[in-house]
Amino acid sequence: MKGRKFKAKRGHYIKKDEVEEAIKDIFEEYEKNDNLFKVRNYLSFELLEIEVLEHKNKKNRLRVYTEADLSKSDKALDSKRDLNKFLKKITGYTAKERMKRMKKEVED
Repeated sequence: MKGRKFKAKRGHYIKKDEVEEAIKDIFEEYEKNDNLFKVRNYLSFELLEIEVLEHKNKKNRLRVYTEADLSKSDKALDSKRDLNKFLKKITGYTAKERMKRMKKEVED
């Protein structure tokens, strides 16, 4: 599957109902199919897929995949800001903290 996977910060847990509530609050309209949520035509995102990856005996992860509508590039900053707000709410990590973690994972 395409997209980037995210872990939750210590003390945070990725729960399907909380993910759905955050999607509803931030992106408003979405489609749901079990653990997969799709947001279509939101600002500069043509498609935003958010999937809760459930693991037995482990913390759940989140998979996020985006497709941009290049004709709406003037709305890209707002789109990214809303996605970062969503990820902060669900994972507990800020955009800066997520970037540090990704760099560390690449170096290891």
